[in-house]
Amino acid sequence: MKIFRTVFLLALLTHQCFAADAFTRWWTQFRVAVAASDAKAVSAGATFPQPWENGKIRDIPSLEEFTKNYARYMTPEIQKLIATRKPERLPTGTYSITWKARGNEYSIYFKPGAVSGTYVLDGLSEGPP
Repeated sequence: MKIFRTVFLLALLTHQCFAADAFTRWWTQFRVAVAASDAKAVSAGATFPQPWENGKIRDIPSLEEFTKNYARYMTPEIQKLIATRKPERLPTGTYSITWKARGNEYSIYFKPGAVSGTYVLDGLSEGPP
């Protein structure tokens, strides 16, 4: 029983390390895409409509809308956060960056993608601090 538990814990830690490494690789590429304003790469694998609560914006209805109005959604504030912060891993396996601005709390999310080892943009939420 003790051996089984040890093997299980080792497998779990290995999986978590692999997931963290996969996220780090993806995050590096994602940051480059955001800095280059590459809407296609930033939105790769994301589903639409995308929840995007930022001021009067409540969602991004389509990939076409995101591509056409990239700067409206990926504001300088959000681009700076992506360039300077490291997302936190949540117990669900998603990652997020949370910050306070304009009297609200905002979080941008990244979830595992359909392809193993990839992640995708998963929305922005706005709420009281």
